[in-house]
Amino acid sequence: MKKKLSILICNIILIIGVLGLSEILVYKYQAKIFYNNHPQIYPINKYSYEIFYPEYITDLKNYYNGKNNLFYGRKPDGTEYKNKIPITVFGCSYAFGQHLNYNQTLSYKLAHKLKRPVHNRGISGGSFQHMYMQVTNNSFWEDIPDSDTVIYVMISDHYRRTMLNYFDILDHHVLPHYTKKGNKLVKDNYNNQLLNFINSLYTVKAINHLYADNYIKRKFFADKITDNALFFFTETRKELQKHWKKDFKFIVILYEDWDIPHKDLMVKKLKENGFIVLSTKNLTTENLKDEKYMMLDNHHPKEAAWDLLVPQIIEAFNL
Repeated sequence: MKKKLSILICNIILIIGVLGLSEILVYKYQAKIFYNNHPQIYPINKYSYEIFYPEYITDLKNYYNGKNNLFYGRKPDGTEYKNKIPITVFGCSYAFGQHLNYNQTLSYKLAHKLKRPVHNRGISGGSFQHMYMQVTNNSFWEDIPDSDTVIYVMISDHYRRTMLNYFDILDHHVLPHYTKKGNKLVKDNYNNQLLNFINSLYTVKAINHLYADNYIKRKFFADKITDNALFFFTETRKELQKHWKKDFKFIVILYEDWDIPHKDLMVKKLKENGFIVLSTKNLTTENLKDEKYMMLDNHHPKEAAWDLLVPQIIEAFNL
C-alpha cells in the first residue's frame, strides 16, 4: 500500500513538474512571438492565472466611448444627420477601424457620404459571438435606434475565434463562448473557478489554439463550421427583428485580404437564408494586402482601403 502511495505521489510531482516547465516554456515562446507580431504600443501581459471569469468586455454601455483607437469602441458617426435612418455596423477590428483616427474608418466614410448616422459596433478581436452578445444585452437597445441596414464585416479568422477561450495565448480576458443547445445559443457557464483556472493555463490555451487552427482548415468540418456561423447570423437577425419590428437589409461583406475558409459554402448558406453577401474581390481588383491598403506592422486596413471600398459598397448595395 505504501509503495502504491509512493508511486502515486511521485507521478503527481512529475506531472506538476512537467506542467510547470511547459507553462514557463509556452509563456516565453509566446512572449517572443507577441513582440515580433505586435507594435510596441501593446504591453505584454505578466505571467499569471485566473480563477474568476475575466469578461472580455464588462460594460458595453460605456465601452463605446470613442476614447482611443485601440481598446474602446467608437462613438456613432454622422449624428448630425438627425432625420435620417441609421445604419448599424458589426464586426471586429476591421469594422472598428483599429489604429485609424475616427475620420478614417468605414463607419465615418459611410456616414458622411450617405449623410446618415452610422453606429459602429465593431469590437477588436471580435467575431460572430460579439455581435450576438450585443443584441442580447439591454444596453444595446438603449443606444441603437431602429436601422434599415445592418452590415457585418467578416474576415478569415472569425470562424476560429468562436472556438477560442482566449484571443491570444498571453491574454487574461476570455472571449465569450456560446454553445448551440436545441434552437438557442447559450453562453457557457464561467462560475466554475477550477475550470476557469485550468482554461487559463498557458499550455491549455496553446492546445486550444492548435486545435482550432487545425479544425477550421479541414474540409471535413466545413458544414459544421458554416452552420455554426450561420446560426449566429440568424439568431442575431431574430433579436433585431424582435426589437425593431420591421424588415431590414442584412449585408455581409467578406473582407478578403486573406481567403476566407469554406467561402463558397458560407455564401451559399447566407444567401439561402436571406442575407445579402458580397466579397471585396467583387468590389475591386486591387490587392488589399498591398502596403497601400494594409498596415504592414499590424495587418489592419489603412484609410486608403476604405476610400477605395466605401463608394463601391454604396453602389453595390444601393445604399
